[in-house]
Amino acid sequence: MRRLILPVCLVLLLAWVPDALKAQTGGKGTPGEAVGFQGEAWDSQEAFRRAQLLVSSGKLKEGLDLFLELREKAPRYRPLAVQRYICRLYEKTGDIAQALREYEVFIKRYPWARDRVQMLMRMAAMAEVALHDLNRAWRYLEMVPEDRVPPGDMAPYLFNKAYLLEKMGRKEEALEYYRRLAEEYPQTVGGFWAKERLKKLGGSLEGSPQANSPMEGKQ
Repeated sequence: MRRLILPVCLVLLLAWVPDALKAQTGGKGTPGEAVGFQGEAWDSQEAFRRAQLLVSSGKLKEGLDLFLELREKAPRYRPLAVQRYICRLYEKTGDIAQALREYEVFIKRYPWARDRVQMLMRMAAMAEVALHDLNRAWRYLEMVPEDRVPPGDMAPYLFNKAYLLEKMGRKEEALEYYRRLAEEYPQTVGGFWAKERLKKLGGSLEGSPQANSPMEGKQ
């Protein structure tokens, strides 16, 4: 049972964000067409389209380079969309440290972005799983206003906090989050594992309803 905790945690941490890199090329061009602007006037709209085309054809590094050039040359052209691509492309190409720096730029520049909460949770996952930096992961989760967490993300949010606190040796705080998760979301996967961690850590769950199955109810 213990061996399953980490995989389940990773699922809870990472399996919530839609892939922002599904490019929309509008039927223009082919993967083999030229993507540079040698001898051509710079065109921001065309650069964006060509960068998308590179990404959709699997040329992630080339697409990233073009998005970076677009951000430098035309910082006012679709800045939110361009920054999203840059964040995700650094992540996709394996440069997690730079990806997190770009994500930090994003959340600072666009605090009103609709997926800011999910982005911070994803950042916490990357910091914990890829960089093994628990303090940095915790800092990202602490930046999430709890009253802004969508209902469907609350169980993973509570589990993530409990899990990180446990790994950092903050047992009593971890127990509080596990207890809350088990009481408020007993029929979620997170609620099931919260009960298991409470048992393992010697915590109590007085008066909490028991789930028939960890897969019933909200996921």
